[in-house]
Amino acid sequence: MSLPASLLLLLLRVSAPCDANTRVVLMPFERLALPSADARELEDATRRAVAALPEACLESREDTVARLRGSGAALTACGDAACRSAQASALGVRRLVRGVALGVGGKRSVALTVTDARGPETRAQFEAPATMPGEADARARQAIAQVWSPLVTTQAAREPQGSRVLPKVLWGVGGAALLAGVGFGLAARRTESKLSKNGGDCATAGEAFADCITAQLETGRRQARTSNVLLGAGAMLGVGGTVSFIWELP
Repeated sequence: MSLPASLLLLLLRVSAPCDANTRVVLMPFERLALPSADARELEDATRRAVAALPEACLESREDTVARLRGSGAALTACGDAACRSAQASALGVRRLVRGVALGVGGKRSVALTVTDARGPETRAQFEAPATMPGEADARARQAIAQVWSPLVTTQAAREPQGSRVLPKVLWGVGGAALLAGVGFGLAARRTESKLSKNGGDCATAGEAFADCITAQLETGRRQARTSNVLLGAGAMLGVGGTVSFIWELP
């Protein structure tokens, strides 16, 4: 019997190693005025919400705890987003999720912070009453969607500005065409120079001298035509690359 598609996708995601572009680390929640069991429940609900995101490869809690123990201490406190972004880069992750589970005012709530290794940071907060089963998962999904969407939008907006693939391709092909055109031009010059010096290689052709001269002249003409075509194409590609580069400027 075949596995359901959702279960198969989950197995593939679990078995595939995370890389620096998809790895997400959710730090064990801090807690304030809330029992540890409640804090863990809210953390697990948030973890399930992050794991369900298609573009996130969430590191297991066990691996995260082992990573922190191996470093000898928890991550040092940071006072700004730039510091937290540097921490995410140092950990080799794309995004770092932190949470504080609160029990203030008789309510259970979570304050979330998601830091992207490339700089952006978003925040959200959600409540999860203990008297409503399943509410923690629903509220966590809403909060994660709230903090995740701006980061995805920011990434999509920034990537085209840094790519500039087309100008590079046009410049590269154009440069190669120009070099090849120069090469054919030099070859045509060499052929012309040889013929101007007592017939060049045709001097010993005897009765076939006329045919040899004709063949050499045709070779020189082909080389000159090829050189002109390549030089023209190279110049056009170079102009096209420059126009494309200017067009892509933000």
